[in-house]
Amino acid sequence: MIPDRACLRRCAHQNNLNLPQELEDWLLIHFEDEPYEDFNTASVLEDIVCMYCQSYDRGKLDVTIPDPLTRFKERCEDLKDLIMDLRVDVAYLQDLCDHYEQILREHGLL
Repeated sequence: MIPDRACLRRCAHQNNLNLPQELEDWLLIHFEDEPYEDFNTASVLEDIVCMYCQSYDRGKLDVTIPDPLTRFKERCEDLKDLIMDLRVDVAYLQDLCDHYEQILREHGLL
């Protein structure tokens, strides 16, 4: 799920939080691409948006938007990390599959 302006505004409104334009713009950039490692449901996204709104109100959130090239480089690094994680997952699942195939062969089921 990639949040849009309506989603962010609804979240802020439902939780009685301040959502100035610069924070809204930063959130849109921050969540512009999937996948996200931090959440996978709308309720978790809402909690994260609330956390950012509260941090902003306390003056503890820098909402400076990086230039497009910097954002692109960060996205590339994130995707490289995701690929490495997925390779580990694939290797684990392949080992598990091989183990179960061996059990099936031992019992004449394959």
